Amino acid sequence: MKKLLLAAGSRPGILSLAPLYDALKKNGAYQPVALLVSAKGARPLSSDLASCFGIGDDVRTIYLPEGSAVHQLASVMTGMEAILLSEKPDLVLVCGSDNVALGAAVTAAKLGMQAAAVDAGLRSYERSDAEEVNRVVIDAMAEFHFVSEHSGEYNLINEGVADEKVFYSGNLSIDSLVRLMEQANKESTVPVKGIKPKKYALMLIGEGVFSAGKEHIGMLLRVLTELASNITVVMPRIAGFDALLKEHLLDAEFIAIENLKLIEPPSHAGLLTLLRDSMLLLTDTEELQAEATVMNVPCLTMMDTSARPSTIEIGTNVLVGLDEEDIKNRIHDILHPGSHQHITSRSKIPEKWDGASAPRIVAVLDRLL
Repeated sequence: MKKLLLAAGSRPGILSLAPLYDALKKNGAYQPVALLVSAKGARPLSSDLASCFGIGDDVRTIYLPEGSAVHQLASVMTGMEAILLSEKPDLVLVCGSDNVALGAAVTAAKLGMQAAAVDAGLRSYERSDAEEVNRVVIDAMAEFHFVSEHSGEYNLINEGVADEKVFYSGNLSIDSLVRLMEQANKESTVPVKGIKPKKYALMLIGEGVFSAGKEHIGMLLRVLTELASNITVVMPRIAGFDALLKEHLLDAEFIAIENLKLIEPPSHAGLLTLLRDSMLLLTDTEELQAEATVMNVPCLTMMDTSARPSTIEIGTNVLVGLDEEDIKNRIHDILHPGSHQHITSRSKIPEKWDGASAPRIVAVLDRLL
Protein backbone atom coordinates (compact mmCIF):
# COMPACT_ATOMS: atom_id res chain seq x y z
CA MET A 1 0.00 0.00 0.00
CA LYS A 2 1.41 3.36 -1.06
CA LYS A 3 1.57 6.08 1.57
CA LEU A 4 0.72 9.57 0.31
CA LEU A 5 1.11 12.67 2.44
CA LEU A 6 -1.24 15.57 1.64
CA ALA A 7 -0.14 18.96 2.99
CA ALA A 8 -2.26 22.12 3.28
CA GLY A 9 -2.55 25.19 5.44
CA SER A 10 -5.09 27.85 4.45
CA ARG A 11 -8.68 27.17 3.42
CA PRO A 12 -8.07 27.09 -0.35
CA GLY A 13 -5.48 24.34 0.13
CA ILE A 14 -7.70 22.41 2.51
CA LEU A 15 -10.58 22.56 0.02
CA SER A 16 -8.31 20.73 -2.43
CA LEU A 17 -6.94 18.32 0.16
CA ALA A 18 -10.27 17.13 1.59
CA PRO A 19 -11.88 15.53 -1.52
CA LEU A 20 -8.54 14.10 -2.62
CA TYR A 21 -7.96 12.53 0.81
CA ASP A 22 -11.45 11.00 0.65
CA ALA A 23 -10.95 9.60 -2.86
CA LEU A 24 -7.57 8.08 -1.96
CA LYS A 25 -9.02 6.45 1.14
CA LYS A 26 -11.95 4.97 -0.78
CA ASN A 27 -9.61 3.64 -3.46
CA GLY A 28 -8.10 1.17 -1.00
CA ALA A 29 -4.67 1.09 -2.60
CA TYR A 30 -3.36 4.09 -0.70
CA GLN A 31 -2.77 5.22 2.84
CA PRO A 32 -3.41 8.97 2.79
CA VAL A 33 -1.95 11.07 5.60
CA ALA A 34 -3.31 14.59 6.06
CA LEU A 35 -0.80 17.15 7.28
CA LEU A 36 -2.31 20.47 8.31
CA VAL A 37 -0.85 23.64 9.76
CA SER A 38 -2.70 26.10 11.96
CA ALA A 39 -2.20 28.75 14.61
CA LYS A 40 -1.89 27.61 18.21
CA GLY A 41 -5.29 27.16 19.82
CA ALA A 42 -7.10 26.93 16.49
CA ARG A 43 -8.64 23.86 14.90
CA PRO A 44 -6.66 22.83 11.83
CA LEU A 45 -9.80 21.53 10.08
CA SER A 46 -13.39 22.73 10.30
CA SER A 47 -15.98 20.26 11.52
CA ASP A 48 -18.06 20.46 8.32
CA LEU A 49 -15.10 19.49 6.13
CA ALA A 50 -13.94 16.80 8.56
CA SER A 51 -17.35 15.11 8.71
CA CYS A 52 -18.15 15.54 5.02
CA PHE A 53 -14.90 13.93 3.83
CA GLY A 54 -14.26 11.44 6.61
CA ILE A 55 -11.08 13.02 7.92
CA GLY A 56 -10.64 11.78 11.47
CA ASP A 57 -8.46 12.69 14.42
CA ASP A 58 -5.36 11.07 12.91
CA VAL A 59 -4.40 14.30 11.15
CA ARG A 60 -0.77 15.31 11.58
CA THR A 61 -0.61 18.92 12.72
CA ILE A 62 2.06 21.60 12.87
CA TYR A 63 1.20 24.63 15.01
CA LEU A 64 2.56 27.97 13.88
CA PRO A 65 4.39 30.23 16.31
CA GLU A 66 3.79 33.96 16.35
CA GLY A 67 6.18 35.96 14.22
CA SER A 68 6.93 37.07 10.68
CA ALA A 69 6.04 35.09 7.56
CA VAL A 70 9.69 34.07 7.20
CA HIS A 71 9.85 32.87 10.82
CA GLN A 72 6.66 30.86 10.34
CA LEU A 73 7.92 29.37 7.08
CA ALA A 74 11.08 28.20 8.82
CA SER A 75 8.95 26.63 11.55
CA VAL A 76 6.76 24.90 8.96
CA MET A 77 9.78 23.45 7.17
CA THR A 78 11.33 22.21 10.40
CA GLY A 79 8.08 20.53 11.38
CA MET A 80 7.63 19.15 7.87
CA GLU A 81 11.10 17.64 7.92
CA ALA A 82 10.41 15.68 11.10
CA ILE A 83 7.06 14.40 9.84
CA LEU A 84 8.32 13.46 6.37
CA LEU A 85 11.28 11.57 7.83
CA SER A 86 8.93 9.76 10.21
CA GLU A 87 6.18 8.94 7.68
CA LYS A 88 8.46 8.26 4.67
CA PRO A 89 5.67 8.85 2.12
CA ASP A 90 5.90 7.59 -1.45
CA LEU A 91 4.64 10.95 -2.66
CA VAL A 92 3.93 14.38 -1.14
CA LEU A 93 0.83 16.08 -2.55
CA VAL A 94 1.11 19.84 -2.13
CA CYS A 95 -2.28 21.55 -1.89
CA GLY A 96 -2.59 25.31 -2.22
CA SER A 97 -0.11 28.12 -2.72
CA ASP A 98 0.42 29.56 0.75
CA ASN A 99 3.58 29.27 2.84
CA VAL A 100 2.53 25.84 4.09
CA ALA A 101 2.40 24.51 0.55
CA LEU A 102 5.70 26.20 -0.22
CA GLY A 103 7.29 24.66 2.88
CA ALA A 104 6.02 21.20 1.96
CA ALA A 105 7.34 21.40 -1.62
CA VAL A 106 10.77 22.72 -0.70
CA THR A 107 11.21 20.33 2.24
CA ALA A 108 10.25 17.32 0.16
CA ALA A 109 12.72 18.37 -2.55
CA LYS A 110 15.52 18.86 -0.01
CA LEU A 111 14.87 15.39 1.39
CA GLY A 112 14.87 13.82 -2.06
CA MET A 113 11.18 12.91 -1.93
CA GLN A 114 8.86 13.22 -4.92
CA ALA A 115 6.19 15.89 -4.74
CA ALA A 116 3.11 16.62 -6.84
CA ALA A 117 1.57 20.07 -7.12
CA VAL A 118 -2.22 20.15 -6.90
CA ASP A 119 -3.87 23.08 -8.71
CA ALA A 120 -0.57 23.64 -10.48
CA GLY A 121 0.33 26.17 -13.14
CA LEU A 122 -1.90 29.02 -11.99
CA ARG A 123 -0.31 32.41 -12.66
CA SER A 124 -1.39 35.99 -12.09
CA TYR A 125 2.03 37.31 -13.20
CA GLU A 126 1.93 39.72 -10.28
CA ARG A 127 5.26 39.11 -8.55
CA SER A 128 4.41 41.53 -5.74
CA ASP A 129 1.89 38.88 -4.61
CA ALA A 130 3.60 36.47 -2.21
CA GLU A 131 1.42 33.56 -3.30
CA GLU A 132 2.36 34.10 -6.94
CA VAL A 133 6.02 33.61 -5.99
CA ASN A 134 5.01 30.52 -4.01
CA ARG A 135 3.18 29.06 -7.02
CA VAL A 136 6.24 29.40 -9.23
CA VAL A 137 8.55 27.80 -6.65
CA ILE A 138 6.13 24.97 -5.82
CA ASP A 139 5.76 24.06 -9.49
CA ALA A 140 9.54 24.15 -9.92
CA MET A 141 9.97 21.69 -7.03
CA ALA A 142 7.21 19.30 -8.14
CA GLU A 143 7.71 16.16 -10.21
CA PHE A 144 4.05 15.90 -11.24
CA HIS A 145 1.53 18.67 -11.87
CA PHE A 146 -2.26 18.39 -11.61
CA VAL A 147 -3.87 21.43 -13.22
CA SER A 148 -7.37 22.80 -12.79
CA GLU A 149 -7.76 24.77 -16.01
CA HIS A 150 -6.16 25.04 -19.44
CA SER A 151 -4.13 28.12 -18.50
CA GLY A 152 -2.23 25.93 -16.03
CA GLU A 153 -1.21 23.57 -18.83
CA TYR A 154 -0.05 26.41 -21.07
CA ASN A 155 1.89 28.15 -18.29
CA LEU A 156 3.76 25.04 -17.19
CA ILE A 157 4.69 23.91 -20.70
CA ASN A 158 5.85 27.45 -21.52
CA GLU A 159 8.04 27.29 -18.42
CA GLY A 160 9.69 24.10 -19.62
CA VAL A 161 7.74 21.41 -17.77
CA ALA A 162 7.47 18.24 -19.85
CA ASP A 163 3.91 17.72 -21.03
CA GLU A 164 3.90 14.10 -19.81
CA LYS A 165 4.29 15.50 -16.27
CA VAL A 166 1.18 17.68 -16.58
CA PHE A 167 -2.30 16.24 -15.99
CA TYR A 168 -5.51 18.18 -16.55
CA SER A 169 -7.69 16.94 -13.72
CA GLY A 170 -10.08 19.80 -12.97
CA ASN A 171 -10.76 21.97 -9.95
CA LEU A 172 -10.79 20.17 -6.60
CA SER A 173 -12.44 23.10 -4.85
CA ILE A 174 -15.52 22.35 -6.94
CA ASP A 175 -15.45 18.78 -5.61
CA SER A 176 -15.67 20.32 -2.14
CA LEU A 177 -18.41 22.67 -3.31
CA VAL A 178 -20.55 19.81 -4.63
CA ARG A 179 -20.20 17.67 -1.51
CA LEU A 180 -20.67 20.50 0.97
CA MET A 181 -23.75 21.82 -0.81
CA GLU A 182 -25.28 18.34 -0.82
CA GLN A 183 -24.79 18.29 2.93
CA ALA A 184 -26.08 21.84 3.39
CA ASN A 185 -29.20 21.12 1.33
CA LYS A 186 -30.02 18.16 3.55
CA GLU A 187 -29.74 20.28 6.67
CA SER A 188 -31.78 23.14 5.15
CA THR A 189 -30.34 25.72 7.55
CA VAL A 190 -30.48 29.48 6.98
CA PRO A 191 -27.01 31.00 7.58
CA VAL A 192 -28.41 34.47 8.34
CA LYS A 193 -31.86 35.20 9.73
CA GLY A 194 -34.02 37.79 8.06
CA ILE A 195 -32.65 37.56 4.52
CA LYS A 196 -34.24 36.02 1.46
CA PRO A 197 -32.50 34.37 -1.52
CA LYS A 198 -31.37 36.82 -4.21
CA LYS A 199 -32.33 39.77 -2.03
CA TYR A 200 -28.86 40.53 -0.70
CA ALA A 201 -25.24 40.96 -1.76
CA LEU A 202 -22.27 39.18 -0.18
CA MET A 203 -19.10 41.12 0.56
CA LEU A 204 -15.79 39.50 1.47
CA ILE A 205 -12.75 41.46 2.59
CA GLY A 206 -9.41 39.65 2.75
CA GLU A 207 -6.36 40.12 4.93
CA GLY A 208 -4.77 42.34 2.29
CA VAL A 209 -6.80 45.22 3.71
CA PHE A 210 -4.42 45.37 6.68
CA SER A 211 -1.57 46.48 4.46
CA ALA A 212 -3.72 49.03 2.63
CA GLY A 213 -3.76 52.72 3.45
CA LYS A 214 -6.56 54.95 4.68
CA GLU A 215 -7.49 56.03 1.13
CA HIS A 216 -8.01 52.41 0.04
CA ILE A 217 -10.11 51.58 3.10
CA GLY A 218 -12.13 54.77 2.65
CA MET A 219 -12.89 53.72 -0.93
CA LEU A 220 -14.10 50.32 0.30
CA LEU A 221 -16.43 52.02 2.76
CA ARG A 222 -17.84 54.35 0.10
CA VAL A 223 -18.49 51.40 -2.22
CA LEU A 224 -20.04 49.45 0.64
CA THR A 225 -22.26 52.42 1.50
CA GLU A 226 -23.39 52.70 -2.13
CA LEU A 227 -24.10 48.97 -2.34
CA ALA A 228 -26.01 48.94 0.96
CA SER A 229 -28.18 51.84 -0.22
CA ASN A 230 -29.57 49.53 -2.92
CA ILE A 231 -29.63 46.09 -1.33
CA THR A 232 -28.96 44.34 1.98
CA VAL A 233 -25.28 43.48 2.32
CA VAL A 234 -24.07 40.46 4.29
CA MET A 235 -20.45 40.70 5.40
CA PRO A 236 -18.58 38.14 7.55
CA ARG A 237 -16.45 39.78 10.22
CA ILE A 238 -12.69 39.64 9.84
CA ALA A 239 -10.49 39.64 12.91
CA GLY A 240 -8.79 42.96 13.51
CA PHE A 241 -10.91 44.95 11.06
CA ASP A 242 -12.63 47.01 13.78
CA ALA A 243 -9.25 48.00 15.22
CA LEU A 244 -8.01 48.93 11.75
CA LEU A 245 -11.00 51.21 11.20
CA LYS A 246 -10.41 52.91 14.55
CA GLU A 247 -6.74 53.38 13.69
CA HIS A 248 -7.73 55.31 10.56
CA LEU A 249 -10.65 57.11 12.30
CA LEU A 250 -13.12 55.41 9.95
CA ASP A 251 -15.06 53.38 12.53
CA ALA A 252 -17.93 55.89 12.81
CA GLU A 253 -18.34 55.91 9.02
CA PHE A 254 -18.52 52.11 9.01
CA ILE A 255 -21.02 51.94 11.87
CA ALA A 256 -23.24 54.46 10.08
CA ILE A 257 -23.75 52.19 7.05
CA GLU A 258 -27.38 51.10 7.03
CA ASN A 259 -28.66 47.82 5.60
CA LEU A 260 -25.40 46.04 6.48
CA LYS A 261 -25.56 42.70 8.29
CA LEU A 262 -22.27 41.85 9.99
CA ILE A 263 -22.07 38.15 10.81
CA GLU A 264 -19.58 35.90 12.53
CA PRO A 265 -17.46 33.89 10.08
CA PRO A 266 -19.67 30.97 8.99
CA SER A 267 -18.61 27.42 8.27
CA HIS A 268 -17.48 26.91 4.70
CA ALA A 269 -20.77 25.16 3.91
CA GLY A 270 -22.59 28.17 5.35
CA LEU A 271 -20.45 30.55 3.28
CA LEU A 272 -21.21 28.57 0.12
CA THR A 273 -24.92 28.72 0.91
CA LEU A 274 -24.67 32.48 1.34
CA LEU A 275 -22.85 32.74 -1.98
CA ARG A 276 -25.38 30.57 -3.83
CA ASP A 277 -28.34 32.66 -2.64
CA SER A 278 -26.69 36.07 -3.08
CA MET A 279 -27.40 38.56 -5.85
CA LEU A 280 -23.71 39.30 -6.29
CA LEU A 281 -20.31 38.83 -4.66
CA LEU A 282 -18.05 41.82 -4.06
CA THR A 283 -14.59 40.80 -2.93
CA ASP A 284 -10.94 41.81 -2.81
CA THR A 285 -9.60 38.23 -2.68
CA GLU A 286 -9.42 35.29 -5.08
CA GLU A 287 -11.44 33.14 -2.68
CA LEU A 288 -14.81 31.98 -4.08
CA GLN A 289 -14.10 33.20 -7.63
CA ALA A 290 -14.35 29.63 -8.94
CA GLU A 291 -17.38 28.78 -6.82
CA ALA A 292 -19.20 31.95 -7.94
CA THR A 293 -18.58 30.99 -11.57
CA VAL A 294 -20.03 27.50 -11.08
CA MET A 295 -23.02 28.89 -9.13
CA ASN A 296 -23.55 31.63 -11.74
CA VAL A 297 -23.30 34.41 -9.17
CA PRO A 298 -21.88 37.67 -10.59
CA CYS A 299 -18.53 38.39 -8.94
CA LEU A 300 -16.79 41.77 -8.85
CA THR A 301 -13.18 41.32 -7.79
CA MET A 302 -11.37 44.43 -6.56
CA MET A 303 -8.03 43.27 -7.93
CA ASP A 304 -6.09 43.92 -11.14
CA THR A 305 -5.12 40.30 -11.80
CA SER A 306 -6.43 36.79 -11.24
CA ALA A 307 -4.67 33.43 -11.23
CA ARG A 308 -7.88 31.86 -12.61
CA PRO A 309 -8.43 33.42 -16.05
CA SER A 310 -11.15 30.90 -16.87
CA THR A 311 -13.45 32.61 -14.35
CA ILE A 312 -13.05 35.79 -16.37
CA GLU A 313 -13.13 34.27 -19.86
CA ILE A 314 -16.30 32.20 -19.45
CA GLY A 315 -17.38 32.93 -15.90
CA THR A 316 -19.11 35.69 -14.02
CA ASN A 317 -15.92 37.16 -12.55
CA VAL A 318 -14.96 40.74 -13.49
CA LEU A 319 -11.71 42.38 -12.37
CA VAL A 320 -12.63 45.92 -11.37
CA GLY A 321 -9.40 46.88 -9.62
CA LEU A 322 -9.79 49.89 -7.34
CA ASP A 323 -11.72 52.03 -9.80
CA GLU A 324 -14.50 53.31 -7.56
CA GLU A 325 -16.76 54.59 -10.33
CA ASP A 326 -16.39 51.38 -12.36
CA ILE A 327 -17.26 49.30 -9.31
CA LYS A 328 -20.36 51.37 -8.60
CA ASN A 329 -21.46 51.26 -12.25
CA ARG A 330 -21.06 47.50 -12.45
CA ILE A 331 -22.98 47.05 -9.21
CA HIS A 332 -25.79 49.08 -10.77
CA ASP A 333 -25.64 46.94 -13.93
CA ILE A 334 -26.03 43.75 -11.92
CA LEU A 335 -28.84 45.06 -9.73
CA HIS A 336 -30.69 46.65 -12.68
CA PRO A 337 -29.96 44.35 -15.65
CA GLY A 338 -32.85 45.66 -17.71
CA SER A 339 -31.35 49.12 -18.03
CA HIS A 340 -28.06 48.01 -19.60
CA GLN A 341 -27.38 45.82 -22.59
CA HIS A 342 -23.66 45.15 -22.06
CA ILE A 343 -23.95 42.73 -19.19
CA THR A 344 -21.48 39.88 -19.49
CA SER A 345 -23.03 36.43 -19.25
CA ARG A 346 -21.55 32.98 -19.41
CA SER A 347 -22.65 30.04 -21.46
CA LYS A 348 -20.93 27.20 -19.63
CA ILE A 349 -18.86 26.07 -16.67
CA PRO A 350 -15.11 25.60 -17.20
CA GLU A 351 -14.17 22.13 -18.40
CA LYS A 352 -13.85 19.46 -15.69
CA TRP A 353 -15.19 21.73 -12.96
CA ASP A 354 -17.74 19.02 -12.33
CA GLY A 355 -17.07 17.64 -8.86
CA ALA A 356 -15.11 14.63 -10.15
CA SER A 357 -11.55 15.96 -10.10
CA ALA A 358 -10.37 13.82 -7.16
CA PRO A 359 -11.19 10.47 -8.85
CA ARG A 360 -9.37 11.68 -11.98
CA ILE A 361 -6.25 12.44 -9.94
CA VAL A 362 -6.42 9.04 -8.24
CA ALA A 363 -6.69 7.35 -11.66
CA VAL A 364 -3.48 9.13 -12.75
CA LEU A 365 -1.74 8.12 -9.51
CA ASP A 366 -2.74 4.51 -10.19
CA ARG A 367 -0.69 4.72 -13.38
CA LEU A 368 2.23 6.67 -11.96
CA LEU A 369 2.71 4.76 -8.72
